Amino acid sequence: MACVIHVFAVAGCRAQILFRKRGYTPHFAEYVDDPLTGDRVVVMADPHTRRSAFIYHPEKKQIIWEHRVTGSQLTSNPHIARLITEPLPSFNAKPGDIVCADLDNRYIVVDRKTKSVKWSTGFSDAKWAHDIMPTKDHEHVLTTDYGNGMLRRIDGSGKIVWSRELGKGLAKLSRVAGETPSTVHSNSFGGDLLAAVNQDIRGVYELHEEDGEVVWSCPPLNPSRNCTWTLKPHAAVRMGLAELDGNLTVFNQEAGGGFVAVDRDCRPRWGVSKPLSLIDGRPIYRPTAQGLFETTHVFLTPNGFLGLIDWDGDNYSTVYELLEPPRGGTLTWLLAWNHETAGVEEFLDPPIETCEWRETVLHVINHGDGRLKLKLLATHSPIVDTGETWGWSWFTYETLTVEPGGHGEARVDGFSAVRVAASSEGRCRYSVFVVNRG
Repeated sequence: MACVIHVFAVAGCRAQILFRKRGYTPHFAEYVDDPLTGDRVVVMADPHTRRSAFIYHPEKKQIIWEHRVTGSQLTSNPHIARLITEPLPSFNAKPGDIVCADLDNRYIVVDRKTKSVKWSTGFSDAKWAHDIMPTKDHEHVLTTDYGNGMLRRIDGSGKIVWSRELGKGLAKLSRVAGETPSTVHSNSFGGDLLAAVNQDIRGVYELHEEDGEVVWSCPPLNPSRNCTWTLKPHAAVRMGLAELDGNLTVFNQEAGGGFVAVDRDCRPRWGVSKPLSLIDGRPIYRPTAQGLFETTHVFLTPNGFLGLIDWDGDNYSTVYELLEPPRGGTLTWLLAWNHETAGVEEFLDPPIETCEWRETVLHVINHGDGRLKLKLLATHSPIVDTGETWGWSWFTYETLTVEPGGHGEARVDGFSAVRVAASSEGRCRYSVFVVNRG
C-alpha cells in the first residue's frame, strides 16, 4: 500500500494528498495497481499546463513516466489518461499502455515503453475529443466528445457500433461494477457505466454499454420530481454495494468547488456544495467556505475511499483521497420542479427523511394561476411506511396555502420523515426547494 504523504482536513474531513507538484495541473486521476510492476500508482492527465499523461509513484515520490500529446487543433488535452489492465488486441493495446486523447482530436493508445502512438482514430465531426474507456468485454472502447456531446462505442477499426448524444459538455466516464456472483447485491441501477455532462442543471447518466440506452439519470429525464442540480459535473462514480438500490452516485461540482453524493431518487445524502452565481447570464465561480476552489474530478481509490481533484494552488492542482465522508453542511434540492397539479391530491413520495438533519426547510413557489395547497404529514416512527399498515403513525403537521405567484415556507425537522401531499384549485405549476442543514 502506498505511503501516506500528508494527512490533514479538507472539506471538513480527513484526507490524504496523493499528488501535488508545482507546474502540474491534473484534471483526471486514477489510483490503480500497475500491471507492469504491481506497484500502486496514480495515473493522471494534465490538459492545461503539461498537456501530458503521466504516472506518479507515491512511495518513491517520483513521476516515473510521462507522455506529452501532440497536435494543433486544440489547446488543451488530454483530459483523461487510463492505464490498460487487460489486453485490447483490436486496439494493439497491452497491459501497462495508456489511452487518452491528443491535441488533434484523436483517441490514441500510447506504448508504455517506447511512448510511441500504437493506435489512433478520430471522427470528422470531432470538436473536443475527451474520454476513451475500454468496454467490460475488452472488445471495443467508449469515447466522449466534450464539444459535440457524442458518446460512442467503436471497434478497433474506428467503426461506430452505436452513438448517443448526451449534450455539449459530455466529459468523463466511469464503470459501474454491477452485481456480486450471488446476484443479491449490486451497485447498478440497470446500467454498466456513468457519464457526466458539464452543465448547470444536468446531468449524470447511467447507460447500457451494449446499446447506449439511458436507464437512470440525475436529474431524471422527466425532471419535475426529485432533482439535484448538478452544477457542472465532469465525472461521476457509483459508491456502495447495497441491496434494494441503496447505493450512492457521487459527482464533482466544478462551479465553485465541491462534490455531492445522491441516492437513487437523486436526493443528496452528503457532500460539499455552494450556489452557482449567474450575473447577467455570466457564470461566476467562487470557492467554498470549506476550502475547495474548482473541483474537476472524482474517482474511487483501491482503499474504498473517494478521490477528488481540486484546483487550489497558484501553479498546481491537488489530487486528494478522502478518508471519510464530509459531515454537516448545507445541501439543496427540489422535491418538485415546475411540477403540475390539479384538484386531485398527489403525494410527492418517497417521504423526506429528516431525522439525520439538524434542520430541514421547504420553500414553495406557486408559478401558476390556481391556489396551491400542501399538506405536510409527519411521523416519528423508525419505519417510514406509506401503506395502510403504518398509516396510524402519520399526523398532519402543517398545511400551507400559497396564492398564485406567491411563496410559502415550512420548517420540518425533528421527525423521522415528512410526507408532502399537493393539490390546487384548478391547474397549477409549482416548485418545492428542500434545504437540508447538517
